[in-house]
Amino acid sequence: MIHELREYTLDIDNAKAYLELFRDVGMPIRGNEFGRLVGNWTVDGENVKFVHIWEYESLADRAAKRALLAQNKAWTGDFLPEAVKRVSTQFITIMNPVGGQIVYGDLLHSPDPDGRMLHVFRCRLGKAPRVAAALGWDSKAKNDGIWIGEFPDPNSVYVLNGDATPIANTDEMDELGVTYAATRRFSAGPHR
Repeated sequence: MIHELREYTLDIDNAKAYLELFRDVGMPIRGNEFGRLVGNWTVDGENVKFVHIWEYESLADRAAKRALLAQNKAWTGDFLPEAVKRVSTQFITIMNPVGGQIVYGDLLHSPDPDGRMLHVFRCRLGKAPRVAAALGWDSKAKNDGIWIGEFPDPNSVYVLNGDATPIANTDEMDELGVTYAATRRFSAGPHR
């Protein structure tokens, strides 16, 4: 199984219209037939970030489902032309889920969709598995999800939870092989 983290930047003026378009047009067209929506959130700031995670069996499954979606006339005719007008930038990360509730259940319907935190750890070459293990990849309850990046950065670890950073001590981060850490707070997205 792989997860695709999609991050879109929306100008403040376009955010409400895009999020409604995703909820009212995009999701009814694609549903989970073209990849399963695991969760979706927004990050408010100078711009709005729309973050969503999709699940696929493999990279080949993702490629096949994305190709089928590209042939869907409602998707290409009703959703995409309006979406393109509203999205400023798009960034995609392919991740391998290694722990947390996301591996064992359905995060989309989590009882507390607000107040989630995404922690990103950039690691020294080859240290991502060690960092992910230290973050508790074998614990179902502690984190919503723990992933090791596949690409664009295979030396990265992502953690989604409701808490402050799981590694706050810079000495511990250095010992594990973390070179950079960042945290963003998410709010509930348009599709629940």
